[in-house]
Amino acid sequence: MAHLQGHARAAYVREMFGRIAGRYDLMNRLMTFGRDRAWRRYVVDQAALPPGGRLLDVATGTGDIALEALARDPLLTAVGADFAVPMMRVGPGAPRRRARALGGGRRAGAALR
Repeated sequence: MAHLQGHARAAYVREMFGRIAGRYDLMNRLMTFGRDRAWRRYVVDQAALPPGGRLLDVATGTGDIALEALARDPLLTAVGADFAVPMMRVGPGAPRRRARALGGGRRAGAALR
């Protein structure tokens, strides 16, 4: 991958995350020894979102940060975006949320609430 640049590199990364999407959360949990949960809580704490506020989660992956924020405030409006659409489709609660690819899969957005 180091030799790839531009669109070729982006396509490689997008396809790689597409291939591991179903295992990503488990791999993340194992590789970080569960520390990923604390990191998400820290990010949401630092965001200091107002009650009923809005969150844009860029590079959302499986939506864990947005879902952490929504667990704290169900009235929050959260939108996740990721160029690896399969990641958004397999995240927790994916059947309950809407995920769509925009612009031929080069951009993506998911309404999490």
